[in-house]
Amino acid sequence: MMTRSGKEKSMQEKTAGGTPAAPIMLDVSVRVIEPVKNLMGFASVKFNDCFVVENLKIVQGSKGLFLGMPSQPDGKGGYRDMAYPVTKEFREQLNTAVLQAYEAKLEQMAERGSVGRASISDQLKAGKAAAEQAKAERPPKEKPSRGAER
Repeated sequence: MMTRSGKEKSMQEKTAGGTPAAPIMLDVSVRVIEPVKNLMGFASVKFNDCFVVENLKIVQGSKGLFLGMPSQPDGKGGYRDMAYPVTKEFREQLNTAVLQAYEAKLEQMAERGSVGRASISDQLKAGKAAAEQAKAERPPKEKPSRGAER
């Protein structure tokens, strides 16, 4: 069993040789959603091709977009972050990477013309209305009487 005394060094701190740690590579994927209150989308981040954190929330706040960490209820009516950056510098790096990916995804969607189309919820409502109208236009199926020949 291995024990450590004192604080463990983070990846952001200097390595044993005194040189700075290598920068962390972030591979970000973003899913834009139809806004729900102030929730604009979700992100998944892969760190150095070896660790993934999912369900980061892209939130519209009073000061602009920000990144919400994955969380779960704490039992006291609030929420507790389950994964989070330890340093201010890495929080800024992560926030910038995700928000840049979000902006790029919005631009990509605009180029494809999906922004000009109806929203997903509007498309679902229109499809449901069309299905109900088609159902109303169809004549009801006639049930064969018990005495009729088959």
